[in-house]
Amino acid sequence: MQPLPPGAPATLNDAFGYITNLKTPTVEDMMVMVLVEAASKNLYEALADGVPDEQAKALLRANGREELGHAHRVARAIGKITGTDYPVPSAAENPYLAAPLPKYEVNKAMLAGLAEVEFNGDNLYGAWADHCGNADAAALFRENGREEIGHGKRLEQASALLAA
Repeated sequence: MQPLPPGAPATLNDAFGYITNLKTPTVEDMMVMVLVEAASKNLYEALADGVPDEQAKALLRANGREELGHAHRVARAIGKITGTDYPVPSAAENPYLAAPLPKYEVNKAMLAGLAEVEFNGDNLYGAWADHCGNADAAALFRENGREEIGHGKRLEQASALLAA
């Protein structure tokens, strides 16, 4: 099991709340984001398993794949800042996946709410880019932010499919 960074929240839910409010992250905060983004792949897979519509499943799984990509970009950003990449853990090694994932009722309203969270990811990553002090890392953060907008749009599409 990959250890949590010093001072990291103990649970995935707490880590989401913690990360959401950061504008000027430390390297340890970025490490938490790597773990959160990597765990998000599994969260999206679980959400996909909870919907009957095949198109909605595909949209959710696409978001999950990109969340793992975000973890790899943040790991590379850490490398740009520190000179050493932070390893992206497998699901089995991610401390935020040690406990079973919560069960969510996947419905139109839930997906619409999650879309708003994803849209806000662009602002979060933009703030990180503005405050990280490294142009290469900032470019990686901005790329993640642009993809977060796409995640929100996919969630809106999935929500519409469930409503149909």
